[in-house]
Amino acid sequence: MNRKMIFVGALLLVQCLAVGFLIYRYERVVTRGTEVRFRCQAYDPKDVFRGRYLRVTVRERAEKIPNTVTEDRYSERNKFYVRIEPSTNGLWRVAEAAYEPSAEGIWVKPKSTHVGHTVDWNDKRKDESYDDFCKRRDNSPYALQVDFPDQLFVNEKLAPKAEARLRTQGLAPIAVYRVLDGEIVITDIEVDGQSVTKLAK
Repeated sequence: MNRKMIFVGALLLVQCLAVGFLIYRYERVVTRGTEVRFRCQAYDPKDVFRGRYLRVTVRERAEKIPNTVTEDRYSERNKFYVRIEPSTNGLWRVAEAAYEPSAEGIWVKPKSTHVGHTVDWNDKRKDESYDDFCKRRDNSPYALQVDFPDQLFVNEKLAPKAEARLRTQGLAPIAVYRVLDGEIVITDIEVDGQSVTKLAK
């Protein structure tokens, strides 16, 4: 056996171990993690490289953030952990953000974060001028915009049916996650308390 074959074999072994570790880490969170739910938007994009999956948009906002945070979007981007807690409506919410998690509560590392003002374009009043809105926005305190994992891979045949269900139900879909040791993974999307992939069968 020459050196080239040994090198190729070692490279394949490393790749297999890396993939195996990712699968193990995902399954560990899924089987042992705490189940949490967030309201979301979802659709089925077409991607020839990654196959069929449901794209989930979950955006939360943390207004309790470190005092040192500024709106420097590049230096502050993706540096935060967030503490999540149950809401009164059965869903979960982001309660606060920090550079390092504390010992209390459930902390996770979001997919992405960025700093903005608590007042954004969705808060612009109909009768408010652009200049007045900008002043009100700039005078509002900072908040952290949080994005959670957004791809739920499903059976190739079920993805279009699942998206059709999401569009016709008329109810807000719920993204189901599992969290463990700071990690968060998406496991399902529910419509009216039922799995959308099961509804699509």
